[in-house]
This record gives sequence, structure tokens and C-alpha cells, in this order.
Amino acid sequence: MTVQGTTMLDLGQRNELIVLDAVRHAPEGTSQSEVVATSGLSRQAVSLITRRLREQGLIETDGTLAGSRGKPRTVLRVVPTARLAAGVHLDPSQIALVIVDLLGRPVAHRSLPAPTEDPAADIDRIAEALREMQATLEAEGWRTPAGATAREAMLGIGVASPGGIDVREGVVVNPPWLPGWRGVPLVARLEAATGLPAVLDKDTNAALTAENWSTGQRPEETVLYVFTGAGIGSAVSVGGRVHHGAAALAGEIGHLPTGLEGPVCGCGRRACLSQFTDVSSLLAAAAQGLPTPAEATRLPADAQPGAGDAQPGSAEAQPGPAASPSGSLEELARAAAEGDERMQGLLTAYGVALGEALRTLVGIHDPHRIVLGGPHWDTLAPHVLPAVEQSVRRDAPPEQLRLESSRLGGDVGALGAAALFLQSELSPATR
Repeated sequence: MTVQGTTMLDLGQRNELIVLDAVRHAPEGTSQSEVVATSGLSRQAVSLITRRLREQGLIETDGTLAGSRGKPRTVLRVVPTARLAAGVHLDPSQIALVIVDLLGRPVAHRSLPAPTEDPAADIDRIAEALREMQATLEAEGWRTPAGATAREAMLGIGVASPGGIDVREGVVVNPPWLPGWRGVPLVARLEAATGLPAVLDKDTNAALTAENWSTGQRPEETVLYVFTGAGIGSAVSVGGRVHHGAAALAGEIGHLPTGLEGPVCGCGRRACLSQFTDVSSLLAAAAQGLPTPAEATRLPADAQPGAGDAQPGSAEAQPGPAASPSGSLEELARAAAEGDERMQGLLTAYGVALGEALRTLVGIHDPHRIVLGGPHWDTLAPHVLPAVEQSVRRDAPPEQLRLESSRLGGDVGALGAAALFLQSELSPATR
């Protein structure tokens, strides 16, 4: 049994996607007149297209707006529950799955054990979990306004994976955190297992896609997204379009030099960002009490934490053989919050290193906004954000650059994966 849907969109023409996109970007409602103004299409074309979209159940009318002149305008809104999409995030710590509506809002969530060295078995687990999630929604009475079940309303699946990947071929090539997942034709296998179309992209690109899909982006706006997972990565979009690069390798910033003093990285450079931000390095240093990049680093004078903060490398931040967390980032952060100065030092160094790397990225991309998110960001933010902001603000006046945390939480990878598919199907920019 597959999870194949039966209501794939057949919009055919790019103009229909333009109108649907214009209505979707107005969550409070819009009118045909406003769609004409924003889309550049003729009034007659917009009228015909909105009629077709209403017949397909994708948009609806919702009252009227009184204008300053002429007759009241009919309000148009997207019907969020008219269709669904699934998202899968392959993370070294777990496989996260979500089902979302047309606005990218989750309607179901599930977490599976971490990927193994048997990708075929993992893909079967994903397919079975999606079937179970759809069955649960059906048992709970979920239906589209037209009466379709979750299985019938499902458009397809997006998958987010650590790099490197081949986006065009749908192949996971050589992800550094997933042993056994080398050269896996993930899209083809998942499509065969589920009967649904699928797309693949990097988790960093997926996360930024989720941000753009859920919050919107001005046509001229450049957004820099920093993804905090097992490692660290970034993504950039302009006007809502994510930059991939020639081989989908854009945003691999783990070996970006921080400009700090630290040990030589395995790549041959000194004090690479990953030495401060890879979760495995943080936990190993915390558990073993070994010298860390944080303790070996002399921070620039203008990047020093406040006088009341523990400073990596200081006597206060090295209490000797004190007890260490037992193996999770959450426990490390909890120990820091409870006053463990060595854990505070590790996290402060994370923030300073990330801030220094962001200074370089800001100089390259000149973004309007920086968004920080990912599976671990909510845990890290209270401890590292002050140092990040202090570093970034040295070069960027507050009024010229917004620095914010993602509002999508730890599931942003899976939400982004679902948004990838929604964008591939419903965004006029992809046609």
C-alpha cells in the first residue's frame, strides 16, 4: 500500500500560480483589484483564474472590504487545508517528519530514531511512518473542505539532508554526519516506496525556504540564514529565491576562518568555525575535560564578553576536574545556566566564533536580515546570542541589519523540507 495522493494540482499555466501566490501572501485577505495591481495580469485574466482556483477549492471568498470609491471588494483567501505536503529531515540525531498545510503550518509530526547505515531500511521506515500519520489524521476526522482525506490531499514529499547532495538527481552524495548514506538515490527510492513525488535539498536551504514560505520576503530583500545542527551551515536568498551555487555547495561555512587564535583544524586552517560549533566537539570537550578551542583561544579585545561573563581561557572558566554533562547539548546548556563556568566558557566561545564568522558573511552578502535557527538554536540562543550580536554589531548599525531568531523552532528542517515541495509545486518562480 502506498501513500499516493489523488489530487495533484493541475494548474498548468504560470499565471495561475502567480494569482495563487499573490493570494497566499495576503493572509489577512486580498481582492481581485489588489491581485491585478501586484501581479501585472489583466483584470479579465485575474477574474478567470480566481474562478478556476475557487472551483479547485484552493481559494475562497470571505466577506467584502469597503473601499474609498466604488463598490465593496470581495475578499479572497487561500484555503490552507485544501492540500497537504510532507517534510522529512535527515538529522544525525533523528529523522523528523511533518505534514503541513498550504501555509506551511504543521498538522502532524513524528520523530523516528536516527538514520542508520542501512538507508533502504530507513526509507522504508519513513514511508511506513507517513502512512501511519495519514491514517491517524483520517481516524481523527481530518478532511479538506471538499471532503478529501489526508492521503487524497497529499501533494508530495520534501526531504532535507546535510550536504553534499545532488539536487537535480535527488541523490545524497557524501553527508559528513550520516555514515552509510553515500551515493544514495533518495528521491527515486522514496518515490517508489510511497507513490508520491519527492524533492531533495540541503537542510540549510530547506530551513530558509520555510522562513520565506511562512513569513514572506520582500522582492528586494536579502536574507542570510544560519542553521545550527550537528554542524553549522548557512543559506542566502534574494527575494525569496535561495542561492544554490554550481553544485549546491553554497553555505558550507564549517571551515570558515574565524580570525581567532586557536588550534590548527584538520583542513590545515587555524581556528575554523566548526572547531567551536560542532556539537560532537562541544560534548567531547565537556565530557572529557580536555583543552578545547575555547580555552586555547584568545578573543579579540572588542569581542570579549561582559565583565560578568565567564571568559574562555580565564582561570574562572577552568575549574579543573569539575563534573561535566552526561552527553547532550541540553545538559551542557543546563549546566551553564546553573553556573558551571567551564560550560559557560564553551558556549561563549561558540557565540564569539559564530559572531566573527558572521562578520565575514555580512561583508560578503550585505543582508537585510540574519535569521538564526535550526534544531539546536533554541537551546543555544540564551547562551550564545549576546556574543553573536556583539560581534556582528561592531560593523553593522542596528538600523541597517536585523538579527533575529527563527520562530519555527527545532522542527524547522522538516518544515523546510515540506516547504521545498510546496514551493516546487506552487511558486511561479520555479516555473
